[in-house]
Amino acid sequence: MTLEPIALGNGVSITWPVALSPMAGVSDAVFRGLCRDHDCGYATTEFARDRAVLMGVPDQVALCDVRTDTRPVGVQLFGASPDELRRAAALVMERWAPDALDINMGCPAPKVTSGQGGSSLLRDPGLATAIVDAVAREIAPAPVTVKIRVGWDDAHKAAGAAVDVARRVVDVGAQLVTVHGRTRTQRYEGYADWDVISQVAAALSVPVVGNGDITTPEEAAHRLRTSGCRGISIGRGARGRPWVFKQIRTYIEEGVQLPDPPATERVQLGLEHIRRQRAYERMLVDEDSRYKRKPEAERAQIADMRTLGRMLAHVMWYVWGVPGAAVARRALSKCRSGSELEDVLSDFAARPERYQDVHVPEHEAQALVAADACPE
Repeated sequence: MTLEPIALGNGVSITWPVALSPMAGVSDAVFRGLCRDHDCGYATTEFARDRAVLMGVPDQVALCDVRTDTRPVGVQLFGASPDELRRAAALVMERWAPDALDINMGCPAPKVTSGQGGSSLLRDPGLATAIVDAVAREIAPAPVTVKIRVGWDDAHKAAGAAVDVARRVVDVGAQLVTVHGRTRTQRYEGYADWDVISQVAAALSVPVVGNGDITTPEEAAHRLRTSGCRGISIGRGARGRPWVFKQIRTYIEEGVQLPDPPATERVQLGLEHIRRQRAYERMLVDEDSRYKRKPEAERAQIADMRTLGRMLAHVMWYVWGVPGAAVARRALSKCRSGSELEDVLSDFAARPERYQDVHVPEHEAQALVAADACPE
């Protein structure tokens, strides 16, 4: 099988259209970098709220920071005001110059949909169209892309909402549409409907990227062969498994199935992730005007706590399925800083026998699983 590059406006080319999905709390710059190291061909940032970006809220502005990213990369915004999204997009393009600006019309979270953003826009195609039109005009010739779901609910899906909204946004300037195969009411339950994704791909004149339930190279190849999509996007299937992108590329290009890395390599990758995260958080803290006058030791502590917040779920995913993981996860869950997290994971790597043959009740082991749904 051969995957053709996807060409967008302004000379942007996605030469290997197997992408990392934007996931809140997961796909930050450090994780995007790790995935790109493992043959991910494109990535989009976690979504940032348009109004917060315009107000200069530091944590939201930082979500749009792509200076450390391998190109091409997109920045994703959400909102429900054409004017605010237009102005936020212009600000992002001026400050960070991403290769594309993605508009979130797929997030199912109530805090997003209650304000008419995310997947709520599927129920208001007029507003969705006005948003894309405003943003596309503002940032031209840079490309605008859109992420949608297959509908709000089953009835909405059956009525052809995805094709309708996708056609409308393409008519006013969207150059690529990513379709997640679940409805908003499904959130992350059930299965992705690739039949509807295929219908969208067949209806549009621009590239469509399919997303949902792709966790293996075989599934990736199957969807690329049968859906009509020009690319695919991997979300939850990449959590704790950035190497899945290399597995997919090797399988598609060479027909070879690479095994998962051995347990020792998985734990070492988790440690590398923590170290990169700590350095990145320290850079952000040092640049943040809120912390400029704080002593060195306090800034280091702030960065360390931010590292913990970012990394706890990731390390739980890295060790899942590794011998001794239940005991290690219990120890990791008690960490109170990024440094402690690294110490425990380092000990697990160096002395795995200490984590073996210790009974952890099944209900307790399951409670340690990071179960937060991550938008993809």
